Amino acid sequence: MTAPAFDSGVLAMAPRLRSFIRRRVPDDATADDLTQETLLKVYRSRGALQDGSRLDAWLYRVARTTIIDYYRRRRPNEELPAELAGELPAGADHVTTVMMASVRYFLAELPERYREPVRLAEFEGLPLAKIALRLDLSLTAVKSRVQRGRAMLKKKLQDCCRLEFDRYGKIIDYERRRTAAPCAGECGGKRRSG
Repeated sequence: MTAPAFDSGVLAMAPRLRSFIRRRVPDDATADDLTQETLLKVYRSRGALQDGSRLDAWLYRVARTTIIDYYRRRRPNEELPAELAGELPAGADHVTTVMMASVRYFLAELPERYREPVRLAEFEGLPLAKIALRLDLSLTAVKSRVQRGRAMLKKKLQDCCRLEFDRYGKIIDYERRRTAAPCAGECGGKRRSG
């Protein structure tokens, strides 16, 4: 892979890597730091990439390793979660914990055609092209299903609770709607951050 092609491929993937990392760490600042660390590792070890067509997979592998290293530095004597992508990060706040439980609950209610593509995108961090290969679907079909599935999840969350967001779009508080359909876990009660 030529240096310009490598550079443009990495730059195109940087926002998705940052999103992948952000879903697995407790805050935006940590996500920014780990994204930068991942990109530094990638550029320092660019010679290790033997197949340029596997750039995306290699970048995600480097990002996953960087996240694991981060958790090991924070808590060196604790075991890592069995499946890093499927677990909440240590230190996740109450709102994040409840919202993740709610998302998992509502994800299970989605029709299978939307559930699996969303699960693979959101909880395993797979790029849409990889999901298309895994599910034997066209890329267009996967994009559509992930988009529609995410919209269904958002509607279910908003029907269940009034959500309060910070300026970065992160949910910082919620309150159960009185007329809402059943919600997951602790979301059924009122929550207000102090």
